[in-house]
Amino acid sequence: MIKIYTDSSYKDGSSTHHYFVMKGNKRIKRRTFIGFDESSNKAEATTIIKALQMVLKKGWEGVTIHTDSLVTVFGVKHSKFDNEDFRYIAHLLKVTKSNILWKNRRHYRIKKS
Repeated sequence: MIKIYTDSSYKDGSSTHHYFVMKGNKRIKRRTFIGFDESSNKAEATTIIKALQMVLKKGWEGVTIHTDSLVTVFGVKHSKFDNEDFRYIAHLLKVTKSNILWKNRRHYRIKKS
């Protein structure tokens, strides 16, 4: 089972994105990148999209995305598709047969590893 933990931050027009991929108990990938998103919600969505694009490229299925963005999880799961990011995340989840779950911030080991 593959799990991906995502996190991002936004400040003064700049965003920092992190995701961490686990296969069982083994870390198999960690990625950090800088972006220019216009809000923290947009930054969170961008991180999830990049992680799911990687899942699609690798041909993985059944991945669980863990995020602390309750807004994104709610928007995707409740079809709030006036937001193009939520629409795209829902599409990527569907084609990869994956799932997205909310986790509080205490679960993150992204920056510590």
